[in-house]
Amino acid sequence: MQLQNTLAQGQYMKLNITPQLIQSMNILQMSMADLAHYIQEHALENPFLDVVVNHETFYTRRKKCGLKANSAKSLPYDMVELAGGEAETLEAALLSQLRTSKLNEKTYKIAKYLVGNLNDDGFLLVPLEEVSEYFREPMAEIMNALTSLQSLDPAGVGARSLQECLCIQILRDPNSDPWAYRIITDYFNELACGKLQHIANGLNIAKEQVVQSLEYIRTLKPRPGLMYNNHRPNYIVPDAVIQKEHDRYVVLVNEMCMPKVSVNRYYYRHLVKGSENKEAKSYIHHNLREAHWLIDSLEQRKATLLRVIEAILQEQLLFLEKGISYLKPMILKTIAMKLNVDESTVSRAIRNKFILTPRGMFELKFFFTNGLLTYNGEAASAKSIKAQIRSLIDSEKKAKPLSDQQITDMLAQKGLQISRRTVMKYREEMHILSSRLRVLSQ
Repeated sequence: MQLQNTLAQGQYMKLNITPQLIQSMNILQMSMADLAHYIQEHALENPFLDVVVNHETFYTRRKKCGLKANSAKSLPYDMVELAGGEAETLEAALLSQLRTSKLNEKTYKIAKYLVGNLNDDGFLLVPLEEVSEYFREPMAEIMNALTSLQSLDPAGVGARSLQECLCIQILRDPNSDPWAYRIITDYFNELACGKLQHIANGLNIAKEQVVQSLEYIRTLKPRPGLMYNNHRPNYIVPDAVIQKEHDRYVVLVNEMCMPKVSVNRYYYRHLVKGSENKEAKSYIHHNLREAHWLIDSLEQRKATLLRVIEAILQEQLLFLEKGISYLKPMILKTIAMKLNVDESTVSRAIRNKFILTPRGMFELKFFFTNGLLTYNGEAASAKSIKAQIRSLIDSEKKAKPLSDQQITDMLAQKGLQISRRTVMKYREEMHILSSRLRVLSQ
């Protein structure tokens, strides 16, 4: 076999990733806050960029900026009000207590690590075995740190289960019910199932005493960390607003909170046409080109965002008219084919973007969801099914909550083809307890 070099002509397509294209892609996926910061940074480096921030829009005419989730005409906040201190978090409160608890350095470091692994409810998420391996300390040291954490306020933090959380609170309460601890430790599942007589027989006490203990248990906090979750709300500036005008919906891109960008005409007239120095001319033309690129990218971002939102609007008209239960399954490919663009373009356009609709404020990616088939062959989105599950649970009798199978049967009556395991999965994703545990959390 003989190898030799030859020359041959051929046609092929190649995408050149230019700096301008990279800039356009980056700008498209930026949130409004990040984009405003990006523009200000470029204005400091480029003398040809004029950036004007409308202070009247930001501070005085506040109705045009920072819209509330439920109304385009309401006034959600005052910039001066937001200058106040932030609400204390659960993590900050626990760390403050740890610093004054006179722990040795080793125990303090482990306890601090455990605090960082609590969820919003105050429960410990990381297995103790992993913590032991991470610090290369025996389990006795880890348990010592966990005990220190569980001694902090609010009572019940650091628990690894609801059962442990309730036990911690009972042990720390000097006025606790005399039988509550035994009932939780030995008959937790029976209590969740409402088998009060079985518990009474097992403890050799009257059923009335079990009922009295249950009343005390219901005063405990199944989610001790929730008291720290009432932070000052984070106000989101929508990138666009959907409004109904007469009989149709229109999309308005929100430009009120964006700086106005233009080319500085003074520098253009006096520097571009007057300089003869080669280095100066190169610097001038480079910055002028950069300024035009930025302005073009901003216009392209606006146009792409508007097209994507309008395409979403056409697909989700029933949602706007009737609510979340009518949200259609929709994927990126649906919008990409509709607009004849690549899926990556749609992905960048919806990233970190929010839209204010008559139904409230939503992140654009909220509208993209997979679907399940109904009995009549139509598709229903996972989010609409979750909304129906939550609605059924919210309207259930508190003393007799609905089981996952009952919810499955009720959805089947509405034509939704969904299994009990899927109902359980969706319920857990919404952080809703099982029917047995919902009884205890009342």
